[in-house]
Amino acid sequence: MATAAHDIARRSIGNWPSSRLLDFAEEHAGDRELLELIHGELMRRDVAIAASAARRVAQLLGHGARDADATGGASEESRAQLAAMKSKLDQTERRMREAEARASAAERALATEALPSRGGTLLRRVHLSETAPTWLVDAAQRAFRLRFHPDRFADPEMKARAEETFKEAEDVFRQIAVNGH
Repeated sequence: MATAAHDIARRSIGNWPSSRLLDFAEEHAGDRELLELIHGELMRRDVAIAASAARRVAQLLGHGARDADATGGASEESRAQLAAMKSKLDQTERRMREAEARASAAERALATEALPSRGGTLLRRVHLSETAPTWLVDAAQRAFRLRFHPDRFADPEMKARAEETFKEAEDVFRQIAVNGH
């Protein structure tokens, strides 16, 4: 440690974050004394990033063979953690595919759902009784608009079916309004 900057760094090195210590070590890879100091500081810390940085500084020092024995268990632990994470990720992906399939099936079922047959009164065709109050007719119309709006569907076939149902429902509600329900 030939310069005054190194002396200052040596005194305050304990306050530096691990990533900054690693950057500093890589900048001064030729200064063995500084690398040993940084390696010692990183080894004292009990965080994953410090352990990773300490391994890299050890490589810079040429301690790779000696540190490999000390990190052998950690790599097994890391492999076990990676395997567990991969398993969780696979489960999550499988559940997402299942949920997407259920949503797609529900969307298809919704798109193929039609208004009740043309027989019967207009109110029955939109699932209302003859004595339904005006506010309920308005609420049913809003619900039909939300449920069968063509913009809700991405599939062109389902979109066309929704468009047909939407128009039919709008005609029914228009006739109900004209009849002065």
